[in-house]
Amino acid sequence: MRISSVRSALAAAFMATAALSISTGAMAAEKSQSVSKSLGTPLKAAQDAMKANDFAGALAHVKEAQAVPGLTEYDNYVINQFLGNIYIAQKDYKNAETAFVGMASSPDLPAADRANAYSTTVQLAVNNNDWATAIKFGELLQAIAPLQGPLVEQMAVAYYNSGDKVKALAIAKPQIDADKAAGRPSSEALMQIQLGAQATSNDTAGAMATIEGMVAQHGNPDDWARLIDLAFTQKGLTDIQALNLYRLRIITGATTSVDDYAIMGQVASINLLYPVEGEMMIENGMSKGVVKPGDKASAALAQIRPKAAKDKASIGDFEKAAMARKTGDYDLKLAETYYGYGRYADAETAVRRAMSKGGVKDNAEAEMVLGMSLAQQGKNSDAAAEFAKVNGNANVTKIAHLWTVYATRQYGAAPTHS
Repeated sequence: MRISSVRSALAAAFMATAALSISTGAMAAEKSQSVSKSLGTPLKAAQDAMKANDFAGALAHVKEAQAVPGLTEYDNYVINQFLGNIYIAQKDYKNAETAFVGMASSPDLPAADRANAYSTTVQLAVNNNDWATAIKFGELLQAIAPLQGPLVEQMAVAYYNSGDKVKALAIAKPQIDADKAAGRPSSEALMQIQLGAQATSNDTAGAMATIEGMVAQHGNPDDWARLIDLAFTQKGLTDIQALNLYRLRIITGATTSVDDYAIMGQVASINLLYPVEGEMMIENGMSKGVVKPGDKASAALAQIRPKAAKDKASIGDFEKAAMARKTGDYDLKLAETYYGYGRYADAETAVRRAMSKGGVKDNAEAEMVLGMSLAQQGKNSDAAAEFAKVNGNANVTKIAHLWTVYATRQYGAAPTHS
C-alpha cells in the first residue's frame, strides 16, 4: 500500500507559512547582513511587483538579480527567499521546493526563520513526492521543535512511502492515540499507516478496528468496501445475513464490483425470493456505471425483471394475508419485501406490527429490519438504538455492529476510534 497524498490545503498552508519577511531598502537581516548593492534595484522592483500580485513580473526581476556575477551566500539566500514565495504564489511547487531547499540549506538562514523554512520545505517535498528531502528537513525541524499540525501527517507519510514503516508508525500511532483521547478524528493517512502495520503483522482484529474507525470518521467508500468484505469472511453466513451486508453496501455507497452486483441480485431474488430488491440492487450498479450491457450482472437483471414484475402484481394479496394472520411471521416477510421496494416507512410499520403480534421466529432479524428501515428514513439515532437490541450469534451481532457504525456516523455522534 502506498499513501499517495496528504489531504490538506497545501497552497493555503504554504502561503500562511512560507512568507518569510522580505525587508525593503538594503534588506537588513540579523548580524547586519545585506544584499550586494547591485541587487537592490531588481529586488526592490520584484518586491513591488509581488505587492501588486504581478508574480510573473516579480520573477523576471528576480531572475535579473540572479544573473548578477559575484553573488554572495547571503545574496543567494535572499534570492531563494524571493523565488520560493513567488513560485508558491504561482503554484509551481517543484521550483518552489528547489528554492526553499536552497534557502533552508543556506548558512545565512536566520535562526528565527529556521522552523518556518524547514516546515515549508517539508510540505513542498511531500507535495512533490520527494520523500528523502521531506525526511531530511523534517529531521532538522524536529531537532529544534516538535512536529505539530499537518507536519505530523506529512512526516509519517514521507517515512512510510520511503519504506521506513517503523518510523512512520512511531509518528502516526501517538497522534492517533492523542486524537482518541481528545475525541477528535485522526487523518486518513495516519490511520492507513497504522492499518499497514497491522496487516504486516497479521493483526486482523486490529486492522478491522482501524478500518471501522476510518469509516466512522471519514466514510470513504473504499474503506466501507474493505470492512464489508472482511465481514463476508465470517464462517456460516446465511443468505439473510449476506443480504443485510449487501444492503449496508448499498446504503454506504461502498465500492462494489460487477461480480458483487450479480451475486447480490441472485441472493435477493433467487435465494430469498425478493426479486424487486435484487432488481433495485443491480440497477444501483447500472446507475454508477459499474454494471454494463452484456456483463454477468446485466444478464442476471434480465432474468430477475420478470420475477420482479410478478412480485409487484401480487403485493396486494400478500399485504391482505399478512394483515389477517394472527402471528407476525408474514408481517416480517412483508417488511422485508417493502424494504426491497424502497418503501421504508411501510417496512417500519409492518415490522413493528410483526413484533407486536409476536410469534416471529427470528427476533434478531426483526430488529435488523426495523433498524435498517429507520436508517433509510434518516432516523439514525433511533436506528442505532434498534441495532443495539439485536441479539444472536457472532455473525448477527457483527452485522448489527457495522450497521450501528453507519447509523452513528449519520447522526453525528462522537467518532469511533480504533
